[in-house]
Amino acid sequence: MECLEWSVSPLPQLVTVGHAVWRTGMRHFSRQFGLYDVLFVKTGCLYMAEEGTEYAIGTGQMLMLEPGHTHVGYRECEEDTELFWLHIQHESAQNRLPASDIPWSLVLRKGTDLDPAPPSRPIYMPKYGVLEMEEVWAILTEMDRLHNRLNVDNVLQLQLHYVRLLAKLQELIRSSGSESRSGKLAAAVAAFLRRYEDVPYEASQLAREFHYNPDYITRCLKRHTGMSPLEYLRHIRIGKACRLLEQRAELTVKQIAEAVCMPDPNYFCRMFRKETGMSPAAYRKKRLGYS
Repeated sequence: MECLEWSVSPLPQLVTVGHAVWRTGMRHFSRQFGLYDVLFVKTGCLYMAEEGTEYAIGTGQMLMLEPGHTHVGYRECEEDTELFWLHIQHESAQNRLPASDIPWSLVLRKGTDLDPAPPSRPIYMPKYGVLEMEEVWAILTEMDRLHNRLNVDNVLQLQLHYVRLLAKLQELIRSSGSESRSGKLAAAVAAFLRRYEDVPYEASQLAREFHYNPDYITRCLKRHTGMSPLEYLRHIRIGKACRLLEQRAELTVKQIAEAVCMPDPNYFCRMFRKETGMSPAAYRKKRLGYS
């Protein structure tokens, strides 16, 4: 399945949502505009072309038509066709990739109270295909109901259901079984490193556990998380150190370094600064509000 990668924040903005039944013999008119036009066919089949590429959107399928592309019905409906549609505005540049190449385990930088703006993070949406739509129909039905009775009291409920829809579509991509072998291996290695974060790192241990060459394991993990196994393990340990600095004020920096298997305080402080942008002492001072 081909997918579109969007950058957030801001979230893609819902413009409108609707429900329709296209009768036998009807055909979509030609249009080009600056919004995503997302079509969900519940029953029947809708025939749409986008920039000359033809799509037959059958029962349980969806198609995301892209802004700035001409789309038109290339064939009349051969049966009554029930569908939902959304118009979505999103200004970020998009990437296009197969679902099997989505780096689900990619480690994203956590925002801090020093950030002047929200960081850019990826979300993934299906371009075209069949999905398990049972929960999607329920969300779309409620969105259409709220939109038709929109008032100040329920405007946030509409937005809530819209975000649920985006989350469900991304969940369906991941559960479609199209994750690559390297992606599955990366997820398993990342889980293993989290489980044994207190054990000294050995590349040979990973090789024995997963029966792959250490170099291949490293390439897979780096492709899907952006980190080598050792870098990923350090990331986990620094995260634990942050929690200890906040929650265990009686522990010295040296004691915390030892608790996260980085017994050299100088090395620990260098890695901590690299990960968080500040020293352990400054992090604790900021988090605990010391003057």
